[in-house]
Amino acid sequence: MKNALHYTILVIFCALSVPEFTPGPAAAQSDTLVVQTFTFADIETRRATFEFPTADRSWQRILMHYTLKCDDATVGDPYPCGEWDVTTQTMVHVHTGQMDSTLLSHPYFTVEGESPETFSYSEEPRYHYFTAWSDPDPLHDEGRDHYLRFAGTDCITVPPAALATVDSSLTISFWMRGDASQPHNDHIVEAGERGGRVINIHLPWGTGTVYWDAGGRLGGNNNRLSKQADPGAFKGRWNHWAFTKDARTGEMAIYLNGELWHRAGSMVKDIQPIDAFTIGANLYRSGGWYAGDLDEVRVWDLALDGETIADWRQRPISAEHPDYAHLLVEYRFDDVGGFDGADSAEEKNLVLDSSPHAHHGTCFGQPQRRPHGLRGRADTKPGARAVLHTDSIPAPRISVQLFENEDEPETVTRVLDVWPAHDSWFDSDGNLLSEKPIDEPTVLEQKTWTWYGEPFEKIETYELARFITPYGKRLDLGETGFTWIDDVTDYAPLLRGTVDLQAGNTLELLDLKFVFVAGTPPREVQRVENLWPVGNHSYRDLADDVKLQPVVLQADADAAGFRVRSRISGHGHAGPHNCCEWDAKDHLLLVGGIERFRWNVWRDCGMNPVHPQGGTWQFDRAGWCPGTFVDTYDHELTPWLAPGEQVALDYAPEPYDPDNGEADGYFVVAHQLFTYGPPSFERDAAVVDVIAPSAHGEYRRLNPVSGEASVRIRNLGAETLRSLRIEYGLDAPRGDGAEEDGENTGRGSFDWSGELAFLATETITLPPPDWSGMDADSRFTVTLSKPNGKDDQQRSNDRLTVPVAAPHLLPAEFLIEVKMPGFGRAADNSYTITDRGGRVVASRDQFDDNATYRDRIRLEPGAYVFEFLDTEEDGLIRHWWLRGSEPEKMGENGALKILDAEGEVLLDLGYDFAEKRALRFFVGEVR
Repeated sequence: MKNALHYTILVIFCALSVPEFTPGPAAAQSDTLVVQTFTFADIETRRATFEFPTADRSWQRILMHYTLKCDDATVGDPYPCGEWDVTTQTMVHVHTGQMDSTLLSHPYFTVEGESPETFSYSEEPRYHYFTAWSDPDPLHDEGRDHYLRFAGTDCITVPPAALATVDSSLTISFWMRGDASQPHNDHIVEAGERGGRVINIHLPWGTGTVYWDAGGRLGGNNNRLSKQADPGAFKGRWNHWAFTKDARTGEMAIYLNGELWHRAGSMVKDIQPIDAFTIGANLYRSGGWYAGDLDEVRVWDLALDGETIADWRQRPISAEHPDYAHLLVEYRFDDVGGFDGADSAEEKNLVLDSSPHAHHGTCFGQPQRRPHGLRGRADTKPGARAVLHTDSIPAPRISVQLFENEDEPETVTRVLDVWPAHDSWFDSDGNLLSEKPIDEPTVLEQKTWTWYGEPFEKIETYELARFITPYGKRLDLGETGFTWIDDVTDYAPLLRGTVDLQAGNTLELLDLKFVFVAGTPPREVQRVENLWPVGNHSYRDLADDVKLQPVVLQADADAAGFRVRSRISGHGHAGPHNCCEWDAKDHLLLVGGIERFRWNVWRDCGMNPVHPQGGTWQFDRAGWCPGTFVDTYDHELTPWLAPGEQVALDYAPEPYDPDNGEADGYFVVAHQLFTYGPPSFERDAAVVDVIAPSAHGEYRRLNPVSGEASVRIRNLGAETLRSLRIEYGLDAPRGDGAEEDGENTGRGSFDWSGELAFLATETITLPPPDWSGMDADSRFTVTLSKPNGKDDQQRSNDRLTVPVAAPHLLPAEFLIEVKMPGFGRAADNSYTITDRGGRVVASRDQFDDNATYRDRIRLEPGAYVFEFLDTEEDGLIRHWWLRGSEPEKMGENGALKILDAEGEVLLDLGYDFAEKRALRFFVGEVR
């Protein structure tokens, strides 16, 4: 641990939106204290203690300067910057001084590392039995006999006309082999209409029971047969099933492998007309999905007798069949149909009917057509001479550890090597089918030894910020690194005295400074507390309220304001939309059981200032982009919470879809409660930042300027801000006699009007001042005055000075060179050049794939903006991420350059810029 790192007080004059700490001119001085924590030299140290200011000083702002640098000295991976985007958190660990101890426990016994409540075992050997068909004549023609695999989301819809002649008699037969996950609530077939179910086969239901419904309607009105089945009859091996119904005789029957398995009489209800018939799911394709294999599905409008079923179950149906005229549907899955070789989309979904009626079915989902014998002899249907054959091997022993001494609860006293209390039955592939318990097993009853461990100090961890690192392979963040600035003013109670701080990772070098700006905050932060500990939670657990359950908040009686800060980022690739990294979801905060806040966690990454990166940095994500802080959402509770009151707070994301798998994605979530005193001032307008002109890295895509300036202001006074005077311009160059406190060479002024509530922020576009003389040494100052026509009660935040990026100056004649990628991407692009008045002076919105353009541009002296737009936000980079799925569509990198009139390169604007590449420039002279 690093201890007692000194901090330095510097007098800085308001230029706090940039990483440099160089004194500069200002109207009024404001003391600034800088606490240097981790430096680039701390290559592996990512948690240490540092000395921060004591609690006897007041700070109007606290800014965290977070600087990353790529360097060969990093140890996280082989690259100077980490290859992958990584979630990092800046944490303060608060040592409470309170001691605690953990209640420890240990079970009385464990079974191979587990500690069940009870364990039954046998002291005599038990066995594993393997049952399969022993067959000298397996039923398959190599390469031609196929079956259909249903993965649990697939089915076939059958034309209702196929059952038009069915009224009193019916036979449905098929070969089936359920997968190892059986039993669950499956429908092999279901048919009916809006009045309800008419025909249904559960093979099986989740209890292992087979149900055969035919005649009447659902709701207790169907004729039904049911019987418990042995697991080997419905999973693990091929079995032939036939289901018959004859309302005239009142008999319904079920045949298994050619033999009568179940029968009942008095089943006289006729089979009603149907308008829907589904194989592999319920009638509405909304559940009951079958998981397993099917073959030779046949439907007859006659109740076949047992002898015919047994005789023809292993033979292809032909005109020689005694009841061939009654065959309505036969799906062999052998013909090409919709599984391979089809040309049209309609043909690809077709399931061919081999009966004379051509009642072709339609695939839903993606059932797979597979040849018999793909997995050996066990994969084939049994022939006429096949018999079920059983082999056995001894079951392996189980090791049971006993901890019988309560005084030494973690010490093993005995070890039992025993057998399970059952015999197990498997199919030929080793899938468990059933277990048969033995009589009078020996039973161990669990108990738990408990004791208290060594005392430890309670530490509360608070997240100050969450940062996602950029894709770092081939990334260059510059010699001094790239700096991001985050306002952490509300965490002032945590940044006092000796601070246990954790930040970053070892994939990049980190320099972390905290800049304390002297003054009075808009309202004093009295307390910061975690509503729930920061953590990673599955979408399922959050939405189902398993995690982050409601908390009851007792508001401080002497407080005046309350706010919840939520920091949420989505991660994972679950479900059809890759939840939760790539899926926008609503999130809710309930106050007293009432939804008071709903926000959508999503981030537009197309204008990321850190570019080009590797990876898929261009594309929008759930609350973050690679190389940025995670979004923070503030929810003002003050209108719904009075001092001293109790209220329940609850958080949840929107409900998940239970059927598409997205619930397995996850969110990293932090929720914190801030308790405040009353507003410090009635009138306090603050300039928060200068966006343009600016040399700050986070605004590099908006700079250098050639036209308007852009500043961000905030109302820090209790009185709604409705008017404001803004003065701005470049400072006079040093050394020319200008005063050090910032004489402007081309001052502009702007009278703003609007409606800005307490603590609200607004970005204001200012008319262009005189930019004459602007260069890399220039500085820009903006000053606020007269909020609501009155004096500002805290003037130290009225003025801000920032360094300026050097302007671009182009000749009156130049070329725009564009090299376009292919595969239809050229249509996504366009460009315009506009003058200071917003008039388009040059443009192109038509490009061809794989073409190169050189447009000659001639302009009068003045200020201009060139914008190259890409509606798909993927720039001109080749789609390298298709290299695994569709490598033929990767294409090549395009190009965007500014050339002089003779074709020499003046500016290479790159190809990996995502949403937009902008160039603000002057022709003739800067003015």
